[in-house]
Amino acid sequence: AVNAVSLGKNGVVELMFKIIGPFSKKNTSLMKVALDTLAALLKSKTNARRAVDRGYVQVLLTIYIDWHRHDSRHRYMLIRKGVLQCIKSVTNIKLGRKAFIDANGMKILYNTSQECLAVRTLDPLVNTSSLIMRKCFPKNRLPLPTIKSAFHFQLPVIPSSGPVAQLYNLPPDVDDVVDESDDNDDAETESEIETENDDDKDQHFKNDDIETDINKLKPRQELGRPVEELKMYEQFFPELSENFQECDLVSKEPKPFVPDTNMGGPIVVPTAGEE
Repeated sequence: AVNAVSLGKNGVVELMFKIIGPFSKKNTSLMKVALDTLAALLKSKTNARRAVDRGYVQVLLTIYIDWHRHDSRHRYMLIRKGVLQCIKSVTNIKLGRKAFIDANGMKILYNTSQECLAVRTLDPLVNTSSLIMRKCFPKNRLPLPTIKSAFHFQLPVIPSSGPVAQLYNLPPDVDDVVDESDDNDDAETESEIETENDDDKDQHFKNDDIETDINKLKPRQELGRPVEELKMYEQFFPELSENFQECDLVSKEPKPFVPDTNMGGPIVVPTAGEE
């Protein structure tokens, strides 16, 4: 955020708006990179406010309409999405949302989204447009004078203080619907920038207690018994000790059956010795 503010003060936002423009098949890669950079810069409220003051919201909407009309084969969907990302970033502040509504942005995005619904590959454009419209739609209060329910249930114990007591003590005709405004959500104070600077300075101190040695992070696997006691089980796992390279494992001829003299005897399974 600090870098974005510094770049904005040096005129990078205005430079990006000189690079982007109406539909053209030339320099599309440069157009895509410029839009991604501009969207990142406009996430800063200072840069977004600067873009609104210079009337760039109307410029973004005009560019988006032009690309939408000329890109009939939907080859430049990423560029169109980049323009929407810029609009989404600039509408994070209240001034941007107001400029978006004044520029007839709600109608523009609604109509273009309706035209994109038939093409599944354009779903990202529809989703981003929906997010912008939901964010910029004017907030209306509930059409109710009170939050009290039409059904009343008497509590066994009504507290003497607190929100429940205040609600029960209100007169019946009092408007108790909370309607808080977001007038102050756009203020970017210097204390926030100072906090970000402090976070950048202290960044290399945050991970001092994290172990980075891979050898120390590997768990040590310890055997439950000594190796000498486990050797009695070698006869059950010959693949671990015997060499099978000398055996003819490829031959398909059936081998003659040789009866084992030990097959008739009991099978003894070695176990751990009694303590």
